[in-house]
Amino acid sequence: MKPKILILSDNEIRTELIRTLLAGIDAELRTADTAACFRRQTAQTIYELVIVLGAAPFLNGSEWVERLRPRLLRRPTIYVLSWQHAEQTVLSLLECGVDQYMTLPLNPVRLRAKVIGALMG
Repeated sequence: MKPKILILSDNEIRTELIRTLLAGIDAELRTADTAACFRRQTAQTIYELVIVLGAAPFLNGSEWVERLRPRLLRRPTIYVLSWQHAEQTVLSLLECGVDQYMTLPLNPVRLRAKVIGALMG
């Protein structure tokens, strides 16, 4: 069975950019464009990797991480891609459970390598 990756973004162009960057990786890519869609997707499926475009969902606490990792599961790996460069923002994200924070614009080769590494690890 292929590993599953969920991409959360309310921007269709950015979502398609990430899908294109990850093309050819042996994984099932799914997307969510709203909080309601995200809740439905994560209630029905356990993902190996979740990529969130933007830091906003996590800035009000760890509710999103708790939804993704019920009962303190280690999976899925959570990546946040955002324009935020503020040290406090990055520290808050890491403290609430985000595994990897990457600032935009991102290096596509680095993102692919990180995704492949997360799926293999």
